[in-house]
Amino acid sequence: MILRLNSKTLAASSLFAAAFFGSASAQQACSTYVVQDGDTIGTIAIQAYGTLDYQIVFNANRERIGNDISGLKPGTELILPCPDGRLTADAPIPDVAKSAEASASRTTPAVDDYKPKVKFVTGGDWYPFTDEGLTGGGFLIRLVETAMHRAGNDRKYLIGWVDDWDSHMSVLLPAKAYDLSIAWYAPDCGATDTVSEMTQDFCDNYLFSKSLYDAVFGFFTRADSPYAGAKTIADYKGARICRPEGYSMHDLDAAGLIEPAVTISIPPTLGDCAEGVVQGRYDVMSVESQAMVSVRKDLGLGEEFVENAFVTSIQAISAMASRKNARALEFLTELNAGLDEMRDSGEWYDIVASSLKEANEKLSEN
Repeated sequence: MILRLNSKTLAASSLFAAAFFGSASAQQACSTYVVQDGDTIGTIAIQAYGTLDYQIVFNANRERIGNDISGLKPGTELILPCPDGRLTADAPIPDVAKSAEASASRTTPAVDDYKPKVKFVTGGDWYPFTDEGLTGGGFLIRLVETAMHRAGNDRKYLIGWVDDWDSHMSVLLPAKAYDLSIAWYAPDCGATDTVSEMTQDFCDNYLFSKSLYDAVFGFFTRADSPYAGAKTIADYKGARICRPEGYSMHDLDAAGLIEPAVTISIPPTLGDCAEGVVQGRYDVMSVESQAMVSVRKDLGLGEEFVENAFVTSIQAISAMASRKNARALEFLTELNAGLDEMRDSGEWYDIVASSLKEANEKLSEN
């Protein structure tokens, strides 16, 4: 299901690197590190950055880590980028204005006026992913718009904003008022033996683009909770798990964490989940690690509220289309081709790095 955040749940996001530089024998930012037996992405992040900054390590090493983020293989060499996203201390700092200008200045094909226009819809208050206060509406919007100008795409498009995210899937896409929604967490529809009704509905009725961005989900508990020492996601069986409205349950489904094996609660906001964990109403909450930075700050959460350094999950954020739309595959194929070109050229990284740097700066001003 779509991740729905409100303006109070802003997230300081991590940046990434795209190539190796130097080597290091210790976990230090602006270097590389060879994974040792017993290391996790969380313990490496703690050593390098002083926080459980999963996302900065994951983004820099997406191809090397894969989807099994909890199963790092000893001997794997990981990039540990600078905290501000630079590869090295003397590398240029990502700049959103220059990135946007470079994207706009690249040659694009002539638009074919005879092709039907692609109508995208998204919603605001999902900071820093889609937010009208950020350059280009947030980095997911910038990625989609740029992709529609790459790979020879010659189709007109528009982007509408409807903040009622549930209406995207319940009304707007099935009724073909819009063709694609930006952006939703895509389930693994090849593993649907034991899934929730929500996940089954996604697999039965919707199609998804390639990943726009892969988000790392963390698991948060009270420090004195017996679940604080979990080593695998399956260790949360029997727990009272909180995940706010609008979040998908795909990763929990895949681990068998569906009712009655667990008790799932779905309050309106991230803050509701966090307060419920601290007050003992829930045992565990699981959301994007980067989304919790500002929540912890807003609620004044300290050492009594901890993130597990060993257990994480990955969810791909994608554009989604209704299977009822006869042109869904055509539109998704064009978007995917543009995304592939952007990743190959490095433009994807430029857009995400500069956008997240801008978001970090705005967050620090608040």
